Amino acid sequence: MGLDRERVMLQIPKTLIDEMIAHAQAEAPNECCGLLSGKENVVSEIYQIGNLPADDPAIADLKVPPDRRFRYVMDPKEQLRAFKAMRKSGTELLGIYHSHPHSPAYPSATDVRLAFYTDTYYLIISLEKEKPEIRTFRIIDQKISEATIAVLP
Repeated sequence: MGLDRERVMLQIPKTLIDEMIAHAQAEAPNECCGLLSGKENVVSEIYQIGNLPADDPAIADLKVPPDRRFRYVMDPKEQLRAFKAMRKSGTELLGIYHSHPHSPAYPSATDVRLAFYTDTYYLIISLEKEKPEIRTFRIIDQKISEATIAVLP
C-alpha cells in the first residue's frame, strides 16, 4: 500500500532547502527553476534546470511573459536528463521549484495555468523580503491548496 500524498507532508533536508535558496539568489533578478526527487515524500535529489530565454522557440506556444524575471520555462533537454537520472536512481519526481525574486511565494496566474503535474508539489521561493520564504502548494485543475513541508536536519 502506497503513501497517500494528500496526508503526508513533503520532507526536505535542510541542505537541499539551502541549495534551492542559493540557486534562487544566484539567478536573481531572474526566476530560477528545478526539480526535486526522492521516495515516499522524502526529497533526496535536486536538479537545477535552466530557465529558457525569451528567444528560445520552445516557449513560443506557451504564451508566457518574455522576461525571465517574471516567469520560468524549464529547458526540456535538462528536464529529460533529470528524469533519466531519476529513473536510474530509482527515485520519482516529488516537487517542482522556482523563485519569485520580486513577489510573494504564491503561484501566479501563469504558474497555475502551466501546472501540468497534478501529483507533485510546487515550491516557490520568494526573495521579495530580506529573508527568503519558501511555500509549498498543490495545484490541481487550476485550484491552489497550500501544503506543508518538514525540514529535515
